[in-house]
This record gives sequence, C-alpha cells and structure tokens, in this order.
Amino acid sequence: MTSTDVRAAVGELARDLAWLEDHCRQQPALAAHAGSLRLASALARNVIGPALDGQPAVPLHVAVVGGAGAGKSTVVNFLAGAVVAESNPQAGYTRHPTAYLPAGSAFNWPNSLGFLGPMLRTGEEKPANLDEDVYQVRRLPRVGDAEHPLAEFAIWDCPDMTTWASAGYAMRLLEVAALADVVVYVASDERYNDAVPTEFLHLLVRAGKAVVVVLTKVREADAAAMLAHFKQQILDGLPKLPDGSTPAVPVIAFPQMAADVRADPAGLGAKYRVALLNQALVQVESADAARKRTVSNAAKYLTTAADGLLDVARRDLAEFDAWRAAVHSGKLAFEERYRREYLAAEPFRRFDRYRERLVELLELPGAGRLYGNIMWALRLPYRFLRGYALGALVRPETLNLAEQTVLSAALVGWLDGLQAEALRKSATHPVWKSIARGFESGLALQIRERFQQEFRAFELKETDDLEKAGQRMVDAVEKNPAILSGLRIAKLAADVAIVIAVIWWTWFPSWYHLLLIPLGVSLTHQVAEWMVRAAAEATRAQVRRQRENLVAATITDPIEKALAEWPATGGSSFERLQQVLGNVPRLIRMLCDEAEKK
Repeated sequence: MTSTDVRAAVGELARDLAWLEDHCRQQPALAAHAGSLRLASALARNVIGPALDGQPAVPLHVAVVGGAGAGKSTVVNFLAGAVVAESNPQAGYTRHPTAYLPAGSAFNWPNSLGFLGPMLRTGEEKPANLDEDVYQVRRLPRVGDAEHPLAEFAIWDCPDMTTWASAGYAMRLLEVAALADVVVYVASDERYNDAVPTEFLHLLVRAGKAVVVVLTKVREADAAAMLAHFKQQILDGLPKLPDGSTPAVPVIAFPQMAADVRADPAGLGAKYRVALLNQALVQVESADAARKRTVSNAAKYLTTAADGLLDVARRDLAEFDAWRAAVHSGKLAFEERYRREYLAAEPFRRFDRYRERLVELLELPGAGRLYGNIMWALRLPYRFLRGYALGALVRPETLNLAEQTVLSAALVGWLDGLQAEALRKSATHPVWKSIARGFESGLALQIRERFQQEFRAFELKETDDLEKAGQRMVDAVEKNPAILSGLRIAKLAADVAIVIAVIWWTWFPSWYHLLLIPLGVSLTHQVAEWMVRAAAEATRAQVRRQRENLVAATITDPIEKALAEWPATGGSSFERLQQVLGNVPRLIRMLCDEAEKK
C-alpha cells in the first residue's frame, strides 16, 4: 500500500468507528461501548497510521491516567522532575491533556493525518480545566547538566477517568491512552476499587499497553499490606493473556508526603521518583522495540476486538431484522387473504369459452356435421332436463368480491398491522421509533401509491396470462392431429356402440325401448364433457397458482422490499450501520496486514 492508500484507509476506519461511537452515545444503554470504539479509532489514527506512514519511533509517550483525586498531577511532577502539572482538589479539574517535553529534546512532534483525532494543539498555555478539544505541549525546565531520564518521552498529564458517558474529556483521555507506549495508572488507597477506573484499566490491558500502577496516599506502615490487597482485588481480575497467565503489572506505592517533598521531586522526593522512573523505563528496552510492541499490540487488539466493536451495530441490526420479519409476516398474511377471499371463489368465467371450444373440437368436421346435428337433436331432451334439474338443485353462485377490492383491503390490513407493531415497540429501540415516525409522516401513503402503480401492471399481465392458459389448453388438442382424431373417433365409436347395442337389444322387445338411444348418446356426450371439464379445472387450478405467483412478483415482493429496506434508506442511521459492518472488518484486516509486513 502507498502512503496515500494508508492514509485513506486509516481515515475511513476512523470515520466509521467515530460514527459508531456517536451512535452509541445516542442510546444510554450503549454509552459504555463508546470508550472501546474511541480507543480502537485512536489506535488506528495515533499508532498504526503513523507507523505505516513512516513516522519515527521517538518520541515515545508515557501517559498518566486515573480516577478523580487519585494524585495524577503529583505523579506527573515526579516523572518530570519538577512541579509543572496543576494540582487541584476539585474532582475532574483537568479537562484536556498536556504533554511535557524534556528540555533539550530534539525529536519532531508527530504530524500524521488524524493524529489525536478532534483535538487541536493550542499554541499558548491554558489552565488545565479548559473544557475544549485541545491539547498543550510544554517544555520542562532544565535541571542541571544531566540528560533527563525520559529524554525520549513525552509525559502526558491526562483528564480524570470518571465516566464513560462524557463525550469530552473522557474521550480526550482515550486519545492519549491509545497513543501511549507506557501507561502509568494512578489509584489512591481510598478509591482504588472504583468501577469506571478499573474498567479503564482492563481496557488498557486488553489493548496490550505496558502498565505501571502507582498507589498513592498510602501510609508507609501500611504500604506492603495495601499493595498486596490491590494486587488481589484488582490485578488478579485483569483480562488473561492468550496463554492464560495474568499480565505482569508492577505496582509501587507513593506514601503520604509532606508539602516540601511534593514540591521537590528531584531532591527531597528523589527516592520515590527513582522507583517510579525505574518501573517506567524497565518497560522500554529501546525506543524502536517499544514502538514496535505498541504497534503490534494495537494491531492485535483491533483484530481480536473487531467483532466486539461491532456488537453494538449487530444489536441494532437485530431490531432491523425483527422489522423485516414483521414485514414478511404481513406479506404472507396479505397473500393468504387474497387466496382465501378471491382465488378460492373466483371461477374465471372468461375461461369457459375455451372449455366450450374444446367440446366443439370433439365434433366431427365437414360431412360429419350431419351426424353431429342428428346427435344434437337426440340429446336435446337430456339437455333440457339437465338444465332444469341443475337450476332447481344447484344454489346460484354468489357474487365474488372484485380483485382490486380484496387486494386493497389486504394492503390496509398489512400496513395497519405494521404500524401497530411499530407503535407498540417504539419505546424499546430507536429503529421502531423511527418507523413509527415514518408512518406518521406518510410512509403508508407512499406504499399505497406504490401499490396502485404495481396493480396497474398486474392487471395487464393477469389478463394476458389467463388468455394464454386457455389458448394453450385448446392448442394442446387442436394443433395435435393425432390426439384430436383419436378423441373424435373414440367419441364416435362410443355413440355407434350405444346405438347398435340398443337396436340389438330392442329388436324383439317393445319399440319404445328405442328411446334409450337418446339417453345413451347423451351419456357419452356427458362423459366427454366431464373429461373436458376435468382438463379445464386442472388448467384453472394452474391459473390460480400462476395468479398467486403473479401477485407475489408484481405486488407483494416489491412492496415487501420497499417496506423492509425503508429504515435503511435515505441516508438513515441503519443504512450507515450496514456500511460500517462491511467496512470495519475489511479495513482492520488491511491495516493490520500492512503493520505485520512492516
């Protein structure tokens, strides 16, 4: 990948994760996920991106983090060797990060695209409680001629970790924590088991950060016991390494100090400072090795945590899937109602003329018409009696509902059911709330207009299909001379056989038995009609199935698709969610593969 490709991929991944983070913040139940997403985005921008872009390993970064009132400023001052960080008893006083650079350091400040996200570097000194997306870079005063022990480091004083819900200073803290090669986690003996800082410590360990713990405000007599208790209560609960072991996190104690000791870290507080510097420096074999470890662990975190990062998106899309299932269920109910209220009772009267044509085809052509006319005359009494009996015994057909009436009513039922479901669930998830608002702002009207358009196309196709089915039934006989001749001969043979049998039987009995001839030839004709009717009914059933398929293809399938995809169209959040689900794993694999190559 070229540098341009790397920058584009890092930028796209950061935008996707940032969007997902904002999406989480809109749902209070998902606010805790925002921290993981910001950390992942910051790792891509602040660690992997600069490494792939050829940024040098120096400066390394050591970040001092912890909960409110833990004593972070004191630890920063001891790392710096001078009182440079503002100390304030007010919880959450530090609102933006400040980097302290050792005097005489000659390294270039990182300048890769997206570095530290939305935070801008301010060119003038600001108070630590300035609540803006900025960071400061200050030079440490020179103390003596010796080189500073952290000459290759930028020392970061970070905002308090008090809540995941803060979109401001907590997220600024995560930007620096992602950047850090070494993290100094500060906890006081009074509140080292607070939930949010402990969760933050777990997150840092999962990200593969080298962590040093400083336990502050400990009485020297209680130091050993407090350190043991901290390890048992906090460190033993840290996420396990891939081999199942507990991460090696060194812990040192900063006892309660007199004011003059805190004011002179390099003099009166030297023994505490040396212990802290030793633990920080032992995490760094060399600048190149430390940066390689930071990049490698960032890539591993993004690779292994990718599914977890997208869990929040999948939860939302699960509700989207529930909406699509409701739409599909409504479609099935629509089609069942159409089948029950229209198709089951629809005789398709236009189809009868094809059945009559098929019956006429069985009559003899040409000179055989004379024979056909004689048979017609013989069957006349039977036809009259049959018509009279059917009129007396068979109930008149009820008027079937018009097809458009049934379809329109089914559509109303479909839409009303979906609207009721959306209203019922609107308080449970934003997707249902969005759908309920859609119905209020004209979604149902849009679907009805779509239905009218689709129905006009359906009417044209259904008429054409009915005519084709009837014509195919007639053509199957008319355009097959062998079958047509065989049927005609069979019918003629049956009539002749009946006549001969009656004459033979009535030669000696009374002459009135000859009346059996009209009855016999009527029965043969009735059998032929029954056969034609059976073929016609089979074709009619086929037409009904085709009509069902036509309704699905031209009406219900397009409407189902429009309804099912409606929440994810028009630039909605769910359209973006689907894009994120596809983009994030692909981009993470791409960047991590490149990091592995380097």
